[in-house]
Amino acid sequence: MTARQDFDIDLLRDPQRGGLDFINDVNQLREMEPIHWSKASNCWIVTRFEDVSDGFECRVPLLNAGRNEFSLASIPVEERELRIPTISHYVNHWIVGVDGEEHARLRKLVMKAFTKKMVEKLRPYVRERVNFLLDKAIESPEIEFNEQIARPLPGYVIFKMAGIPEEHFASLREWANAVVEGMTSSMPPPEVLENTEKATVEMGEVCKVELEKRKTDPKDDLLTALLHATEEGDRLTMDELLATMNVVIIAGHDTTSNTMTMGVEALSRHPEAWQYMYEHPDRMQDCILELMRYIGMSSGQPRIVGEDFKWHGKQLKKGDIVFLSVIGANFDPREWNEPDKLDFFRNNSNSQVFAPGVHHCIGHLLAKLQLVEFFTALVNRFESVEILDRKLDFMPVGVFRGLYGMNVKFHPRT
Repeated sequence: MTARQDFDIDLLRDPQRGGLDFINDVNQLREMEPIHWSKASNCWIVTRFEDVSDGFECRVPLLNAGRNEFSLASIPVEERELRIPTISHYVNHWIVGVDGEEHARLRKLVMKAFTKKMVEKLRPYVRERVNFLLDKAIESPEIEFNEQIARPLPGYVIFKMAGIPEEHFASLREWANAVVEGMTSSMPPPEVLENTEKATVEMGEVCKVELEKRKTDPKDDLLTALLHATEEGDRLTMDELLATMNVVIIAGHDTTSNTMTMGVEALSRHPEAWQYMYEHPDRMQDCILELMRYIGMSSGQPRIVGEDFKWHGKQLKKGDIVFLSVIGANFDPREWNEPDKLDFFRNNSNSQVFAPGVHHCIGHLLAKLQLVEFFTALVNRFESVEILDRKLDFMPVGVFRGLYGMNVKFHPRT
């Protein structure tokens, strides 16, 4: 493939204006220059499967610590304590932003509250919520899917799991959009980060109240589990608890929500895939893993160069930001046969969707459980779905792609 030598990707604007075609832009960049300095994004964009895998598996000197410069760079360091003090404080405790012994310690403690047993206990509640939401879709087949189904399912599930009162669900969309726009974009404007600050403060206040309650009145929920999680006498500090809940509330539902929305959109264009899922419920998890690769919701992850090194002839300097493109890796024809094809017989063991390596997504079991339950029920109840929007309204986000909304019409099975 040939491409203009001045071709570039803006990780703040192009995911929105490119929409579904953003995957084609990433493919073009990979074939032109797989390790590319992006002037528009002020970072290196890495797009080849082998290189992205090396980045996630720590076979090159890339770090998570400091990765938030990918998002915070529009506000000078000396102004952050004044303009975004809460974010500036808590990002240093986010499990996705630390390395080494500190990361291992946090991960051990958090994983005690995210075990397979704890996730599996939620299956009856997930199934009940799926049936409730799809019952409403049968009664009113024309709906705005994003906020009427895609967010309410994982949103209420994460509230249930965490032990956050449902009265706060009305704030979830605002919190999620503010945090995602601010913290998963490349250099968003300062006013976007200030909106993220507001949402982070509000979430923190809710969690502080609930954590104080758990000290004297423990429950069978994530807040209690995190509060009492120990490893050789070590416990999470209050700052670490609140930082962890920032990540849990947003990442614990928004990525699943986006996967549902973009997955339904993709299946609307592939009726044969919809029918296959209906006829083969026993293969639903394999279908979901391929659907996740194909839609490219998980777009990439930022890292920081830990020391100067050369990568395929390119000189990377300590402190440079590197964007490991999950889309680039998952559509690389060197690794995947016909990667632009939705193929439910594909082996997805090497998929980069959940960021393999030491920072492998802690919530992957919960995401898979909800997606399997949802899509199994969806294809059983409906013959097809029709997208009513003339143009999809993508968010300006480079890490986890999503839509602000999507109007659909479901066609129930007779």
